[in-house]
Amino acid sequence: MELFNILALTVNASEPSSASALLFSFYALAVFLLIQFLGARFFTSCKERFSSFSLISFIVIATLAAGSLTIAFFLKETNHKLFLGVVGGVFIWTSLGEIAEQLGWYKAHARNAVWIYLTTIAAWLVMVFFIPGIPVPILGFIGYPLVAWGTHLTRVRFIHKWGATSFASTLLLLVMAAISGGVIVAGALIGTRFSGMMAGLVFAISSWSIMEIIWERGMANGPWKQNEKKT
Repeated sequence: MELFNILALTVNASEPSSASALLFSFYALAVFLLIQFLGARFFTSCKERFSSFSLISFIVIATLAAGSLTIAFFLKETNHKLFLGVVGGVFIWTSLGEIAEQLGWYKAHARNAVWIYLTTIAAWLVMVFFIPGIPVPILGFIGYPLVAWGTHLTRVRFIHKWGATSFASTLLLLVMAAISGGVIVAGALIGTRFSGMMAGLVFAISSWSIMEIIWERGMANGPWKQNEKKT
């Protein structure tokens, strides 16, 4: 099963080093948060100026997702295939998740979204554990959106049901903070560059969700807040 091959790759890579893993965690974290923050500012600004910008962005980013996945199949190294598959997953989540939500194609807090997510993750687990020979790029391509979608869906459902300033949302924030710290420690203990990058990516997703809770609580302005006030 390809999942166990990925785990073996993560643990058994040559020359393990905690310092190297932490460095690559920092790279992944910094790049992700920088792209998210600048992307949010750029997207909001252009969306206000050009009415069709959201749809154009959806098409362009979806094309980048398909291109990344296609190129991944031509690479030789397994870790490179997985990495580019994850990159494609970032693009496909941005287009089908974030931009599609902005276009009003679905509501993140709707009950249907929960059932669709549970069905999708169940299908992915069946693919991983019961269908042999699933290509590594496919696992990375589908795996990232599932992590990001699950985190996003949990946060939105909590705040929609209990409110941003509730005890439940505060508890969710603390749990996400614990997960963020735990994955970095795990990545450093394994000590490979690949484990560091994956740990940094999970840390970045959790950190971004934490910041979104903080912005929704009104404790600080998000990268889109000023533009929202003008409308």
